[in-house]
Amino acid sequence: MVLKKQLPIGISTLEEIIKNDLLYIDKTEIIHRLITNNRRCFLSRPRRFGKSLLVSTLKEIFSGNKELFKNLWIGKNSNYAWETRPVIHIDFSEIDSNSLESLREGLSSRLEEIGLQYNCSLKELNSPSAKLSLLVRHIATQSPTKIAFLVDEYDSPLLKHINNIPTALIIREVLKSFYTTIKALDAFIHFTFVTGVTKFAKTSLFSGPNNLHDISLNEKYATLCGYTEQEIVTNFSQHLIDCAAIKHTTVDAIMNDIRTWYNGYQMSDYLIEKVYNPFSVLLYLENKKLKNYWVDSGTPTFLVKIIQKKICDFADIDHSKIASADLSAFDINAEDGTDQYHKLPLAMLMLQSGYLTIEKYNERAANYILTYPNQEIRESLNQLALCASVDMTNSKVDSIKEQLFNALQEHNVALFCSVMQSLLAHIPYHLHQEQEAFYHAIVHI
Repeated sequence: MVLKKQLPIGISTLEEIIKNDLLYIDKTEIIHRLITNNRRCFLSRPRRFGKSLLVSTLKEIFSGNKELFKNLWIGKNSNYAWETRPVIHIDFSEIDSNSLESLREGLSSRLEEIGLQYNCSLKELNSPSAKLSLLVRHIATQSPTKIAFLVDEYDSPLLKHINNIPTALIIREVLKSFYTTIKALDAFIHFTFVTGVTKFAKTSLFSGPNNLHDISLNEKYATLCGYTEQEIVTNFSQHLIDCAAIKHTTVDAIMNDIRTWYNGYQMSDYLIEKVYNPFSVLLYLENKKLKNYWVDSGTPTFLVKIIQKKICDFADIDHSKIASADLSAFDINAEDGTDQYHKLPLAMLMLQSGYLTIEKYNERAANYILTYPNQEIRESLNQLALCASVDMTNSKVDSIKEQLFNALQEHNVALFCSVMQSLLAHIPYHLHQEQEAFYHAIVHI
């Protein structure tokens, strides 16, 4: 009988997973390829897609903790040198960025904490950039090897304020200064790796000398985050068997459900292999229920508001096209200093946030056709858009949908029209402004 390991739900540190013998999908062959062929990288992936676990794995590799990897590909099948390097690891999702002051204080505190590990006091310096510069130069004088610099969720402070552009612009200037310092210290850094959800212009990361190489759609790293079907079948076999037994069905039927609900993400221009949402897969195997786990864990408020403002665009978002140039870093400048977040590119934000995926890439036309990756996203996002647009709760919308469905089954056109009129009557006036296209969008959704 195959040993059934405990699922690593809510755990994103490699050391905890390995030492507690939790189930771990071995990505170290791809990671080995990453660190031996690159020096400065950026990876965009949706939230809860394994970015933090990836960064944790890189941290352990660069720290020379070979023992953790003895049963993994990089420990058994590679000739990796296992040099011990100083590591500077900053996770911006763990830093308070509710205000400019809290961001500066939080980043400063994190740098001071790292400084203590290397006997470097940073308290007397005022700015995060000055602290970082001194820290790196101090480490360089003490260590025979160059530094590994790991930044997780670099755009978290910006996304938190994306519905308030003037504040976001102020936050961006702090981040720009910090990231400019990183680039200026490149001579002391062996490897730089930055993760985030999207690419913001004018953060200094994606332009000028020492800019990051964006590997987000590189086919070599398409399966670096998320689960492939073979990884699920191989590593979760006992969990699949148990799930099938409890639901009185077959493993093939369980896999078909998981495939329909949680698969579908294409992470490269050309289809190499689609990946499953790891967060939803783990929770499904734990709870044995098909639910919108990932979406329910927190759809960004800014995205909901943009969809609400652009409901007509959203209604036609499936199979929509976007130019490949639109995937480059975009600017968040407000022309008049007011909230302009609803002018941000909806399709691109949905793609990078994980609510759309690549359906097809047309190299000749240099554009992408986008689609919903799976049933979880299609159902929950349309429900979310409908609730926001007609100003109703989930339960009320579900009730109306059921009434519409029953009316169609009974061929009762009068009842169908009556219920539809009731639905449209709930649209707040300030949203639709008597635009006929808005009503068409609601009906379409």
